[in-house]
Amino acid sequence: MRNTSILTAILIALAGQPPAPAAPFVQYTALSDAARKAGKLAKYDSCATTSSTLSLGDYKLKLTVPRTAAAYDVVPIRYTLTRPAGARRAAVEAVAFEDPAKARSKPLYDLAIPGNIGVKLDYLGSVCADFDPSVYRGLGDGPKSPTCPFPPLKRDHIVRSSTIREAQAIWFKFRLTNTGDTILDPEGFGAAFFEPHIIKLDKDGKEEWTAGTVNMFERFLTYLYPGESTEIWVNYWTPKFGAYCRGLREGDYKLQFTMVYRYHRDYNWGINIWTGAWLARLTVPIKVQKQAEFNPATTQFEMIDKDEKMPGDFDSFEEFMTAFRIYNDVPAKPTVQKGVVYLQVAPWTRQAVVKLILTDAKQIAVARVPIKVTTESLRIKYNPRNVMVIKDSKGIEQPAVVTQAMPGMRIGFQLGPYPEQHMLEQIREMKDLGINVLANTGCNWLIYEVNGSDAIDLSAACYKYWWDVLVPKMGMRAIGWSTYPPSGVYWYDTVFPLLGHKVTYTEAGAGYNGMPRSVDLADPVVPEVIAAWTKFNYDRWGSNWFRTRDGRMPIDIEDTRGFLRDDINLRYLSGPLTIARFREWVKEKYGSLESVNKAWGSHLTGFDQIDPESNQGIEGDNLPHGPVYNKPDHIFHDWNAAVADWDIFRTELRLDTYRRTNEILRRSIPGAELALRTEGANFTIDGSPDSPDMHSRHVYYSQRRNAMVQSVVDKANIIHFFSDYTTLPYTEAEWRQAMREMVAKGIIPVFLPQFDHMRDILLNPYYGRQYQLHYNLDKPSKGMMVHCLTAAYPWWKATYEEGGAPGILYSDYLADGFATETQKRELKLLHKHFATMKR
Repeated sequence: MRNTSILTAILIALAGQPPAPAAPFVQYTALSDAARKAGKLAKYDSCATTSSTLSLGDYKLKLTVPRTAAAYDVVPIRYTLTRPAGARRAAVEAVAFEDPAKARSKPLYDLAIPGNIGVKLDYLGSVCADFDPSVYRGLGDGPKSPTCPFPPLKRDHIVRSSTIREAQAIWFKFRLTNTGDTILDPEGFGAAFFEPHIIKLDKDGKEEWTAGTVNMFERFLTYLYPGESTEIWVNYWTPKFGAYCRGLREGDYKLQFTMVYRYHRDYNWGINIWTGAWLARLTVPIKVQKQAEFNPATTQFEMIDKDEKMPGDFDSFEEFMTAFRIYNDVPAKPTVQKGVVYLQVAPWTRQAVVKLILTDAKQIAVARVPIKVTTESLRIKYNPRNVMVIKDSKGIEQPAVVTQAMPGMRIGFQLGPYPEQHMLEQIREMKDLGINVLANTGCNWLIYEVNGSDAIDLSAACYKYWWDVLVPKMGMRAIGWSTYPPSGVYWYDTVFPLLGHKVTYTEAGAGYNGMPRSVDLADPVVPEVIAAWTKFNYDRWGSNWFRTRDGRMPIDIEDTRGFLRDDINLRYLSGPLTIARFREWVKEKYGSLESVNKAWGSHLTGFDQIDPESNQGIEGDNLPHGPVYNKPDHIFHDWNAAVADWDIFRTELRLDTYRRTNEILRRSIPGAELALRTEGANFTIDGSPDSPDMHSRHVYYSQRRNAMVQSVVDKANIIHFFSDYTTLPYTEAEWRQAMREMVAKGIIPVFLPQFDHMRDILLNPYYGRQYQLHYNLDKPSKGMMVHCLTAAYPWWKATYEEGGAPGILYSDYLADGFATETQKRELKLLHKHFATMKR
């Protein structure tokens, strides 16, 4: 997810939304549903089990856990719960992630059903730095411009003072310590993270403005047990200060280091979709003046949320390594109930930790039951036809394992004042985990340098250092890259040095990511500009670009043209040239206006009245973005015949642009071809418009909004590589089938899923936004966005075996897509099993 402008608008619009009124509870049991459908639960019906009993006063839980399970199986933990009459809520939870050495036999809660989330936040000091232009050079001499010393910074030592000097870049360091009885984790249904802000005060001490960080959210990537700590650097982004936007000018400020957590006490979409409920905050007054001066820093700590935190909207939930069942009723007399929670175990699971949790007041009892997890199912079948391979230092072919590197956007100066260390540590970690191919985010950080500027932009500096120095040093390969997004006017405004002439273009209006201006992609100049920037990238970094075994060079183009997503449901504006071409396309297809009106059910009196983008709707629910095709009386309304034609045409236009770009690229880059990457959990398979499986409906309808109708894609034979930042937790069977179908169509999967925070849509009558339109349902239904952790290894195994390259989104800290300790353990497993794979 890269829609930062739209995300900011969403957060502002939803910040004050009240929780939904009390309603019945919902169940999210996707893992056991899929396991049952696949026939994987039956083997546990009569398996050997280990018994245990838990008691909390008159509450008793008798349970059984299978003694043996296959890695990633969903296993039944059967129980009998005895409850006395009374008003206390009770929950049965099971987790497969707890570390016995860190838990130390203590009864611990976790963030799915929290107990006392106690934390201590400390301010550790700041580092001020100024840019050093004497060592920095841009790219004005073209792609062969020399590599610069890095970083171009003059840094001070860290100091813990309330008075600091004015500087072009400033970092503040904080520490989190877990002081409660709840394991803090960064992923899935229950997660915690930080949302820092800085407040500028005027001369009267009143708030003048507020700013955040580039990443918006600052993450920790491990499970923090009581007593453990982690440290985080924060660099505030202050665009009001221009060249000092990474630092601060003179004045008085308040730093706010706010910890948030996923909120499930009652349903509140506005709080939970991207951020969370405020848990705790550390406030630090800071004075900035021309010269540094030491004054001891003072801080104010506030524990904001002290309320009961047992989920109040779910009574059943399942995700990788966590499952629970909550009993919300108030029994009038003693009750005895039998039940099952289904727990997906990890290859490293050694015990199922089963918890009996009560509220009003909080109590917990824990049984740690041994379970043996077998790993035979992890063996990978060698696919000799898989062309996504690289040769290692010994000349042996190894499967390509791909991740996205984000040195300009997320992992350079954003992580602290020592970007040369932060980036080196991350690329070393990637390589140690078996990643051997890097994908890029082809943003526009370098365009002004290409046009002769030597001004220091830390994003550009980090970006160049990563690709100039670190990637070759570590012997990594990279998938080639072009432009992101190709509709950005800046690519066209600054292409003169590459083409030797200026270009003119037609504008489309507001575009992707809230851009106020965008290029009409029907403009004939578009392929030329995409190819020019791609050639520049190739000339500077192409020696490390990846080629398939059969000699093809995929070159990523990030090009999302519409969304079917919980918070964004639009088609981006196309522009007047596109609409003019569409009118001609319609005329050619139907011949006469009478035929058009008959097919569309319209009453047009002229072809010039055809305008899909005029007078369309907006998202709604306090979200102003559009155009959204949601007006029932509009000629172009989801999912009628007129819109079907429009989406087919938009797909043909996209593919024609790629075809013409490929023709230009191949004049100088042998085997080059654009490889489409989108956002939105898309596949290049058929999907089904009327399937009872909402994932299949999502594939079908999302393709249309995104201008990638599969029948058109198949016929054109232009797209042969495809990736997406996958956010829907497709089942293992769905994923494998999709990989198989894509490869059969001649399209190689190179996906970058965000396993740590998948976002499923649970159809239900009570919670969420209306999904009847989006999924084209027969009757009204709401869709509830559900955060969940998804196991990565089964997807990776299926991807390789079916002919694709396993991948992961590694460090998109803004968009919930990053590798935690969980995915890193799974990458180690993948590396191990690739090494022992029989060929």
